[in-house]
Formats: sequence, structure tokens, C-alpha cells
Amino acid sequence: MGKFSAVFFDLDGTLWDNVACSDCAMEIVLPRLMPYLPEGEDPAEVVVRFNAALLAAVIDSGVMGGRRPSTADRFQELLASYGVDQKGLAQELSRLYNRTRRFWMRPFVRQNTRTVLESLRKDGCTVGVITNGEPAVQRNVLEALGLDAFMDHVVIGEIERCSKPDPRLFQRALELAGVGPREMLYVGDDPITDVLGASRAGIPVVLLRTAEAEPPGRAPGQLPVTIPAPDFVVSDLSEVLPIARGLS
Repeated sequence: MGKFSAVFFDLDGTLWDNVACSDCAMEIVLPRLMPYLPEGEDPAEVVVRFNAALLAAVIDSGVMGGRRPSTADRFQELLASYGVDQKGLAQELSRLYNRTRRFWMRPFVRQNTRTVLESLRKDGCTVGVITNGEPAVQRNVLEALGLDAFMDHVVIGEIERCSKPDPRLFQRALELAGVGPREMLYVGDDPITDVLGASRAGIPVVLLRTAEAEPPGRAPGQLPVTIPAPDFVVSDLSEVLPIARGLS
């Protein structure tokens, strides 16, 4: 495909392991939460239920353009699934979870992320992020990770009033970078929001394979759309560099 003039990345799951960071935060929250749950409840099952609320919302919001729930919404749904109606508890758990998550973010930056971003900028590439979510939250994530200084452009779903895989989000990135679809490379870890979204906009896609990339318990036949194959598949972000340079 030749050398690319711009390389944009997904944020959560691609530039950092948000799942592992969230699991770490839940370890801090569980001692406060467990006394309200049935005696003998398995903490692992609690985490599964908490993640299931987000998993369903990511798929629905990505495909249907719906609103992602807040952390407080997720805790409220978790508590309701156990029949717990404790005023203010969901908000308290949410604050504790979010504080812990922010504190632990930086150690979960993906291996080689900073080296790759620095190298792309030295190569003269325009570098950016395309992400769903709220502007304040996602910009704070980039700052907490220490990655904001590497970004020429940050395209955020709520600002653009659409969510991946809507191609308009990717088209906005093309507009900001001043390049055509075949001049931009997009890197993401999710077959639906990333591969499908970029493909709809005609942008070549790199799929980053991670342990948490494939949602459990959702067979391909259950997906509401047909997912195209990515143009490239990598297991480490360092593998993006030769692709961006037109060497792969």
C-alpha cells in the first residue's frame, strides 16, 4: 500500500490495557461492595456481571449509536441484579473505582506504545486518536497515560455526535489530517468498532490482537453485522511501524 501520511489509533484497549486496569480497580472496590451481596458470592462472578453491563453497551452503542453507561450506571445495574437498593452506594462505588483506575492507568500503557508514537512523528506522520466516549473523560485518559503530547488530533465520538463504527467519525479524522482514505492507517483492537468502522470509511485497518479483544460468549453468528477482514493483523504495536512505512 505504500507509506502512510497519517496513522490514527483507537484509545481504550489499543494504546492501553483498560481491561486489566479496570480489574485492578475492582480489586479495591470489592471489599466495600461484598457485604451487600449474598453470603458466599464469588467475587469473580461479581466482576463478570460488572463487565457484562459494559460489554453489552459497547456492542449496542457501537452498532446502534446509543449512549455508553457511566460507571455509576454500571454499578447501579450490578446492585439491582442482586436486589440491592442502597441509596448512594452506586455513586460511592463509582467514585472509588474511578479514583483507583486513574491512579493505576500509566502502568497499563501497551508495550512499545511511546516508542511507536515517537517514531511515527519523527517519520513525519500525522498521529491521532479516534475514540468513543465523553470528551473530558477521554482527554483526561490521554493525559493520565502521558500520551497527549504525541497526538496531533483527537477525534471523540460525543463531540462529533456519532460513535464508532459510524464512518463519519473516521471521515472527520481524514478531514483534520488533510489526507485521503488510502493515505491513512488506522489501528484498533475491536472487530466491530474499529475494523468495521474504518473499513466503512475506506481506511486500511490494522487489528491489534489482544487477550481481551474478543468478547466472550458472543459467537460470530450472533453479530448484527458482517465484519470485514482487517488489512493487517499484529500482536504488538511495534509491528505497526513497518506497515506505516510501507515495508509490509
